[in-house]
Amino acid sequence: MASMSQFKVLDNPQQKDWDFFLDSLVHGNLQQSFDYGEAAKLFNHHTRVVRLFAVDGESPVSLVQGTFNRRFGFGDRLLVGGVYGDGPVVANVENREQVLIGLLSDLEKHAIKNRVSEAFIYRLNVESALEKLGYDLSSVFNVYKVNLKKSVDELWKSITHNKRKNVKKAQTHKVEVTQGMSDKELASFYEMHSIAGKRAEFEPHSLSYFYSFLKTFGTKEKAKIFLSVFNGQPVAGVFVVVHGDTAYALGAGSRDEAWSVRPNDILHWKAMEWACSERLAFYHMGFVDEPPPVEGLSGWSLWRWKREWNGQLQKVYLYHKVFMPRFRKFVLTPYEKIYNLARKANF
Repeated sequence: MASMSQFKVLDNPQQKDWDFFLDSLVHGNLQQSFDYGEAAKLFNHHTRVVRLFAVDGESPVSLVQGTFNRRFGFGDRLLVGGVYGDGPVVANVENREQVLIGLLSDLEKHAIKNRVSEAFIYRLNVESALEKLGYDLSSVFNVYKVNLKKSVDELWKSITHNKRKNVKKAQTHKVEVTQGMSDKELASFYEMHSIAGKRAEFEPHSLSYFYSFLKTFGTKEKAKIFLSVFNGQPVAGVFVVVHGDTAYALGAGSRDEAWSVRPNDILHWKAMEWACSERLAFYHMGFVDEPPPVEGLSGWSLWRWKREWNGQLQKVYLYHKVFMPRFRKFVLTPYEKIYNLARKANF
């Protein structure tokens, strides 16, 4: 336990307290959820999860969860948040900045104790508290979410005419969409996710990455694998995890030989339709680039494909600080690799 003015910061809090506070404040914040930390540890046994929980008396006021890998006595980069959520999470209190600075100061002490060289913190707003602590704004990027706070019929009418036409085309060609959580469905999804990686030249997450989410979230009915099936064969898939009121598309893939029957359009439509029927508020489609300056350039088709869902762009601000420069040579995973995985694995 560490002191922070009149507040106290608890490490290793109870999950029930963590979940109750987080759910009371945010729509969905997958990467600050307790279960996300558990999935991260399951995925990589070198991963360490730090959770700090600030309380004023018995009332929670803030929390933060970060992850880093540790080997041979050294940690690599501390990551707080990402494409699917930001941190820390702070209650609506008058001295919000003081709480945030105190919590992050304790987080830094934990990082330095574990020989973590640097930290990357994702925020949804420009944050003066981080700047006061010596963090630099490293980059700004977009994520894309579709608003589901409407009926299925209203949702259908809200997407573009071209998107509706493509979904109808898939239906005409009898493309069916299934959903499940079995190992067989995971294998089918991952095969197409890997194919997409080779085609688009990105390194996909490993099979064990998705398995860790399936095991952690699937037991609570918070994970779904949607597959488009054409002529009896899976031709497109998306892996969806739910936190709060948001469905997160963590990864997708398809076989390009079936694109003519529009399996990706009907796949995501059915996933959104399901999420809407579950009364979720958003379908989070991950990272999206800025539009290319000229139509037809590389990236234009993906930009247009996502924007046809008539969702909303949200800025994410990435802050960076080096704690221990002499230990950066021991970093296990280049940050560029982590960032590119987060950017591209959901395409």
